[in-house]
Amino acid sequence: MPSQNHISSTKVPPTNPYGGWNSSHLEDPDIANEIHEHLQSIGKYVRAQDIDDYLDKEDVRTRFQIKETISLVTAKRWMHRMDYRWTHNLKGQYVDGHERDDVIWYHQNVFLKQWAKMEEYMHTWDPDESVNNTNHPADSTSSPHKKICIWFHDKNETTTPYTKGEGASLMVADFVLADHGWLCSPNGKESARVLFKAGKSQDGYFTNDDIVAQSQNTIKQVKEHFPGEDHVFVFDNATTHLKRPDDTILAHKMPKYPSKEGTNWGIEVTAKDVAGKIIYRTDGKPSKVKVQMGDSTFADGSPQSLYFPNGHPRAGIFKGMAIILKERGYSDMSRLNIAVADVLYNEPNFINVKSTLELACASEEVHVLFLPKFHCELNFIKQCWGHASSMGEQEIPRSLSPPKLDS
Repeated sequence: MPSQNHISSTKVPPTNPYGGWNSSHLEDPDIANEIHEHLQSIGKYVRAQDIDDYLDKEDVRTRFQIKETISLVTAKRWMHRMDYRWTHNLKGQYVDGHERDDVIWYHQNVFLKQWAKMEEYMHTWDPDESVNNTNHPADSTSSPHKKICIWFHDKNETTTPYTKGEGASLMVADFVLADHGWLCSPNGKESARVLFKAGKSQDGYFTNDDIVAQSQNTIKQVKEHFPGEDHVFVFDNATTHLKRPDDTILAHKMPKYPSKEGTNWGIEVTAKDVAGKIIYRTDGKPSKVKVQMGDSTFADGSPQSLYFPNGHPRAGIFKGMAIILKERGYSDMSRLNIAVADVLYNEPNFINVKSTLELACASEEVHVLFLPKFHCELNFIKQCWGHASSMGEQEIPRSLSPPKLDS
């Protein structure tokens, strides 16, 4: 006993036994090992709640004769005892967002549904990789639908902004298809590949204009070399791919009422010359110019101008959101104290605005599909690079000694 030890030897300090009568479940090696294995099975990110939930299972409590489950506070202490710590990832800015509502909705309701429709006309391969077939639905005998080729756009950019040093950075952008490989003409003289020296002192940066230009050139090639097939371009969800036209209708930027006398509301965009290059000011910053926002559409598809028409006393002046909504059948919004922008924002044609890339490809009858965020497993290019890396490793010499030459 602590008191008896102190009486026997005054060199032993007295101790308070309060709180020390019960041993922790973690002292049982079987329980500790099983908790460790359970946390490891969850994956990279674990919570104290995971321990609490696991020990609350009936079979676990019966097996280890646990009468009452532990509290969340106790679970947090156990996490520390098992050397789990809160930490920050010091590399990069990637955040796993598989569980985000918008990502789940797009993945389930847009990407997978569109892919399922197209899959009926794609090439598929048998498990032995020796036979490829073109799928057709049951009624395809009367369907004029062509085989669909899915071209994936690939760009070797890093998602983590590490310092690259003083050397020049070379970027490669290309299109690849499982059926034909990297896109090129039969004679190999034409290809969709773009080599780009990224950097302010080099070729600049690969912008949305560059992506559109590459896509338009690619469309010409696929129509010339693969005329009997329908083509779909698949891009990742980089902001350079999703950019909308400069005059895109955006409710959150609009004023509620018409512009005052002597002024007119518009959108400031980057000024460009006839060649499409950015015009810079003397201080090195891009020049800006004000343009009118593009037309909207009514529910029946007819156009709705956001500016007063010719012949109106204020022709060419922005109408304001209150008048725009009134023309759409809403009551007089100017008298209501509500967030008018929220009402206009949820109008169908304000929600379903296509990107510049989609519009450019649609004009050539080529469909564009964007990969869902955080779902790189849907892009077969990752498998392509993985296979190439594996094949490259097999070619690496395993010995540094020079090969023996025949005498």
